[in-house]
Amino acid sequence: MRLHFKKMNGLGNDFIMIDNLEGKLELPSDLIQHLCDRRKGIGADGLITIDPSKSSDFVMRYYNSDGGEAEMCGNGGRCAAHFAASLGLGERMGERISVRFDTLAGSLEAWIGGYTVALSMMDTKEMRLNIPLQVAQVEKIVHFIIAATRHVVAPVEDAFALTDEQVDAWGREIRHKSEFGPIGANVNFASVNPDGSLAIRTYEKGVEAETYGCGTGSISSAVVLGHLGRCQSPVEVMQRGGDLLKITFDKQPFGASGVILEGPVADNFDGSVEIEV
Repeated sequence: MRLHFKKMNGLGNDFIMIDNLEGKLELPSDLIQHLCDRRKGIGADGLITIDPSKSSDFVMRYYNSDGGEAEMCGNGGRCAAHFAASLGLGERMGERISVRFDTLAGSLEAWIGGYTVALSMMDTKEMRLNIPLQVAQVEKIVHFIIAATRHVVAPVEDAFALTDEQVDAWGREIRHKSEFGPIGANVNFASVNPDGSLAIRTYEKGVEAETYGCGTGSISSAVVLGHLGRCQSPVEVMQRGGDLLKITFDKQPFGASGVILEGPVADNFDGSVEIEV
C-alpha cells in the first residue's frame, strides 16, 4: 500500500506524521525503524500517528526511532497538534485553534497560532534532587524527574561547550544507570546563560543518540534548575536545533504544575512511500 506522510520538526526534533483518523493502520516496529532510518528510510527521530478518539479531538501515538511506543514527546506533541489542526480538527478561538488530545501519559490541550504552538502539559512528578552518580569515573550530582517521560538533568558549566563525543558517551552511560530503573531515562546536560536563559543538550532513550531538541527535556531542565534557584518561570531554553522554547511553570514540592511548552514548529515536506503491512 501507499503510505502518505508529512515530515515536520520542532526545534530540529523531527517526526514522520501520519493521518490515521480512520483507525485502519497498525505499523509494526520493524517498519517504523525502517521509516525512521536516516540512510535507508525517510529519516526521523520518531513517528507519530493521529488516531481517532471518542473523548478528545484525537489520540497521539508516538514511536521512537527504535520502533518502540513511548508515553509522550513534547516537541512531537506540538507537531501533532499543528498537524491535526491542518486536518480540520480542533476549535477556532479568535486567531488560534485549540485542540485536545490523548496520549499514553494523559490528556493534553494545545493552542496553534500560525506555526507557533503552546502545549499545556501534565504536572511533573517523582522529582529527586542531588543524586550522586559515577560518570566517566568521576562523581557527578544529577537530578531525576518525570515530565510525561523520564529524565535525568545533569547541570554543566556550558552545555554547548561539550563535544559530541562527551554527550554521546556520558548520555549513554547515565541513561542505563540502575538508579533510574530498568527502562532508564533521557539525559539532559543543562547550563544557565548569563541572561538567565538555559542551554541544554539531550541524549534520548529510544533514539539512543543526541536529538536536536527535546520538549520534555526542556521542561525537566527548567523545573529542576528552578528548584535549585538557578532560573525562574517563564524561562527560555535553547537546544541544538537553534530555536527557543518558552517554559512556564509553577513550582510544587513534586516538581511543577501549570506547565506550558511554547515554541515554533515547521513543515519539512510531504511525501509517500510504498509499504507492506
